[in-house]
Amino acid sequence: MKKTALARFLVILVSALFALSLPHLALAHSPDKVDVSYDFKSQSLIVKITHPSNNPDRHFVKEVVVKKNGQVVQRGAYVKQDGNVFTYTYKMQATAEDVIEVTATCSIHGSKTVKYQAGV
Repeated sequence: MKKTALARFLVILVSALFALSLPHLALAHSPDKVDVSYDFKSQSLIVKITHPSNNPDRHFVKEVVVKKNGQVVQRGAYVKQDGNVFTYTYKMQATAEDVIEVTATCSIHGSKTVKYQAGV
């Protein structure tokens, strides 16, 4: 009889711990918006990211990957974000025909990918 009571207690404890972890995931989300532009004069890719966070030291955009024509050309790793809307600039050469793909990844959950063609 004691084993049954212990088993029930463990099930309840594990269930409670799981339930307490759910709000943590509910607050996490992928970036809301990723805007991309290219400055031909400075040969720079400008990536403006919208990712609201109540705790930017823990819940932030941890990585931005830039691909040009399917090949990774830039990778930025970050440990926090400055505000809910922020901009990163990447030096890179591009032509009007190049297809640029940018993926911003949240430190807790999700990512957002956009494609951009500088000449369009």
